[in-house]
Amino acid sequence: MSQIVEPPVQPGDSNPFDPAPVDHQPPRRSNTVSFLSLLIAAGLTAATAFLLFAPSDPAPDNPVNPDQPVMQLTLPNLEPTLAPVGLPTLNAEQRQALLESPLQMVSNTGVQIERDVYNPFTQAEQRPRDETIQYTVVQGDSINLIAARFGLKPETIAWSNPRRMIESLQPGDVMNIPPADGVYVQAVGSTVLADYARRYQIADPYIIIDSEYNPAIANLTPDSIPPSGTWLFLPGGIAESINWNPVVEVEESGPRRGYVTTFAVGDAGSCGQVQNTGGGAGWVLPLRPGSYTITQGYSVYHQGIDLAASVGTPVLAANSGVVIFAGTNSSGYGLAVVLAHGPYLTVYGHLSQWNVNCGDQVGAGQIIGLVGSTGRSSGPHLHFEIRRGYEPTNPAATFNF
Repeated sequence: MSQIVEPPVQPGDSNPFDPAPVDHQPPRRSNTVSFLSLLIAAGLTAATAFLLFAPSDPAPDNPVNPDQPVMQLTLPNLEPTLAPVGLPTLNAEQRQALLESPLQMVSNTGVQIERDVYNPFTQAEQRPRDETIQYTVVQGDSINLIAARFGLKPETIAWSNPRRMIESLQPGDVMNIPPADGVYVQAVGSTVLADYARRYQIADPYIIIDSEYNPAIANLTPDSIPPSGTWLFLPGGIAESINWNPVVEVEESGPRRGYVTTFAVGDAGSCGQVQNTGGGAGWVLPLRPGSYTITQGYSVYHQGIDLAASVGTPVLAANSGVVIFAGTNSSGYGLAVVLAHGPYLTVYGHLSQWNVNCGDQVGAGQIIGLVGSTGRSSGPHLHFEIRRGYEPTNPAATFNF
């Protein structure tokens, strides 16, 4: 009877999915079969011995130079735990300890380099835009806020879009947002590139042609006429002057006469120079409590507070004073009323109508107009400002909205 020889099992080679051995008696074989089995077994044994004692691969052609520094990464000694499926992993505490441990690189020359911060996550670098994108206006937007959001000047936004948006910005409007400050225009007619440079105060037409923002005209010359309809970005270009803020003057005229105040002289609603002796001691909210929602606060880009309310909601004088502006404003307020209270002014913008006239004396809480959405407004609301002279101040420092 021949004996079947199983190959030895090496440590670590066990397979949890192998079937369990079955204890059974092998069937009888003939002598010839037994002899052949012995020959096969002997052959397998010889092959195994050859593999075990064969020389290892020859050394590489370029052995490591013992004098060359070898960098070794040293990590904390953490014993892995076993997951339910038998795979090595780290628990939460060990993983956190690894992330917080400094990396050490040690060379055979004794030089040790430590890095205090180990960040296993690749962070993509934010790359600057090289093209103009489109932005859809939402409720509460203004040109100043959109410009600040994209790191541009308000003039860039205004010059790169229909001028109608300067006076009336509506939710759903799609605005061009250039990649840098300048002017974004569409080529029309037979205007050559040199004329665009002169018109928008650019010294050299090649600033436009060679700009990375204008690949469509890279092969043109200053005397070339760009195809009609081509959009051009004019880096650093300057268009018409935009009156963003009204001119305000407050002059003290003596202890008895008070102050002489003007607001946006030249606009249709301006009352010119108006004498005012001061305001009352008490302030009241410009809209009745419960009739509004704050949609935008005070900032360097938005020098007032926006109170959203239904069209026609009564607007109240925040303090007693005199009317120095009532009507249309060209700086974006639309229909507006401005009151003077000694050295202070209160501004009420985007009205649907005004209920007072130049020089009227009003009391705190008196209705002076109605909420609307005129001027640079993206929806019905009251834009309310408090100014000391010509300097805006935060209304939230005076009122608990």
